[in-house]
Amino acid sequence: MKHEIIPLSLADYQKCGNIWDMQEKPDLAAQFYRELQSGNRTTYVYMINGEFIGEISTVKDSGDSDYTIPNRRLYLSRLIVKSEYRRQGIGRLLTDHVAEKAKALGYCELSVGVDLDNYAALKLYIEVGFDKILFIGEDEYGRYVKLLKSL
Repeated sequence: MKHEIIPLSLADYQKCGNIWDMQEKPDLAAQFYRELQSGNRTTYVYMINGEFIGEISTVKDSGDSDYTIPNRRLYLSRLIVKSEYRRQGIGRLLTDHVAEKAKALGYCELSVGVDLDNYAALKLYIEVGFDKILFIGEDEYGRYVKLLKSL
């Protein structure tokens, strides 16, 4: 079984529909595509035998200084793994991969936002070093926390 993590090309963007339902969330899919196109978003895909299994992105400018600071802090966005592949360490591999890439680009921090009722994600982010709370709040989706990791 061959697995690899690769940067997502614009030409392959629609293949992410194998991971999440892009037709269910067309506005989000269009936003992510525009961000990829502009260079504000970089997405990495975890593949097994050529099949898209998981993805993770970084965003350079989120418009929120908790999440992004130019040349210092990247926002970790949209970590998702197909349900049948969860709890196999793929999320950790993707998160570690992005941290290495960010550090190599000269960034010294990563931020992430996570819903407080998403226990699996909270556990993962704490285990991989997101150990500083920047903000706890609530929006239309519920309570969430912004976390920070030093690279």
